[in-house]
Amino acid sequence: MKRTLIDTDPGTDDALALLMALRSPELAVEGVTTVGGNAPVRQTTRNAIGLLEAFGCRDLPVAGGAARPLRGRYRYAYDFHGRGGLTVRLPRPVMGPRRLPAHLFLLSKAYAFAGELVVVCLGPLTNIARAIRAEPRFRQMVKELVVMGGAVQTPGNVTPYAEFNTYNDPEAAQAVMDCGVPVTLVGLDVCRQVLLTRADLPRLEVNDGATHLLGDMMANWFRLHPEKAAYDLCDPLAMAATIEPGVLVTETRHVRVVTEGSERGRTVAVDGRGHVRVATTVDVERFFSLFWARTLGGA
Repeated sequence: MKRTLIDTDPGTDDALALLMALRSPELAVEGVTTVGGNAPVRQTTRNAIGLLEAFGCRDLPVAGGAARPLRGRYRYAYDFHGRGGLTVRLPRPVMGPRRLPAHLFLLSKAYAFAGELVVVCLGPLTNIARAIRAEPRFRQMVKELVVMGGAVQTPGNVTPYAEFNTYNDPEAAQAVMDCGVPVTLVGLDVCRQVLLTRADLPRLEVNDGATHLLGDMMANWFRLHPEKAAYDLCDPLAMAATIEPGVLVTETRHVRVVTEGSERGRTVAVDGRGHVRVATTVDVERFFSLFWARTLGGA
């Protein structure tokens, strides 16, 4: 089992990825950290706790993290995920977050599972960059970072160049790409190959409470976006790559993140002795086999 920590900003696709992780015997999820991004961190923290409670994992610790990027402010995705970050209203959480801030909570888990911990990064990378700054030994302590972010050979989804998570904190993204920990970069290049459509929604209409909640969430998303024919399963693909790395084909590259000017947030991958495995191709059939097995695992 992989010792895993999930850094997230729920977010509808984050919710799908969380349930996949919790239903995967390959992963031992040690905790969740939250960051601003799809919504303010106070809301993403509440969303994360509410989702875990709805999924029957009330005891899994959650630590709230960065409210701002290393520079400037986050651009929230209200227009995509809805005003609260999710398209459903969750009950008020029973539990609260840990007092330890996210980057220190992450480091506590890295100390506890030195050389074993895999961090799955589903939002802006601010918490990870803060952990790197706080602990010079971060490189030796963390086994791998699986990062949903970037757009290498495809247009961005915020600007013509930049993907949302990287755009929201390019300085943090550059710190992560430079930190020396092996990184698997799951960018829009491959995320746009795995799509959920309206025709898939009936599969989520089951008597399993967690799956049904996700079905309601996605049905509401399509109602919110009547012009959309499909939904890119970005965070679920990053989680699938954590569970089963063979779902992706990657190429090792050196990655640079643009932090200034009109191309701010752009990810540039060049040949060389980098430590970033950039995803280039996804086995779509293998991904969906895993996605449906885990999403419907309790049904």
